[in-house]
Amino acid sequence: MAGFEVVVRPMVLPNIRPPSARVVPPQDSPEQGGAVIGGSGGGLIDLPYSWNFSFSSQAAVQEVKRQFNKERVYQMDDQGNINKRNFVDLERLSRIRVETSGGPQKILFAEPPIVENVEVLDRDVTRSAT
Repeated sequence: MAGFEVVVRPMVLPNIRPPSARVVPPQDSPEQGGAVIGGSGGGLIDLPYSWNFSFSSQAAVQEVKRQFNKERVYQMDDQGNINKRNFVDLERLSRIRVETSGGPQKILFAEPPIVENVEVLDRDVTRSAT
C-alpha cells in the first residue's frame, strides 16, 4: 500500500514548492471581463479515518404444503406432429405454503397457456411436508 500512497501523494520538498497563487481583486464592472478564480496555495487534503460495514442475512424457509397438477408432456417435432409414444410425466406447481421467520406465506403460480402436446392427468393434488 505504501507504493500506492507515493503515487497519489508524492513527497514535495519545501524548497521546490511553487509560490502561493496571487489574489486578484474582482473587477468593478461585469462588462470588463470574465470571472477570476484564485487560490490560497497548495495544501494536502487527507482523510484521517475511514470504515466500512456490511451485513447480510437469509431467512429460513420451510415448505409446509404444495398443490400441483400431474401432467404428461408429449414430444413434438418441428412440423407440429405429436409423438404419443415419447412423453415425460411431471408435476406443475400451482401454489406452495411455506413457513418463514416472519410467519406463513402462500406462493401462487400463474396458469400456463394451453398447448396441444400437454395432457393434464390429475388436477389440484395436495402434498404436505412430513
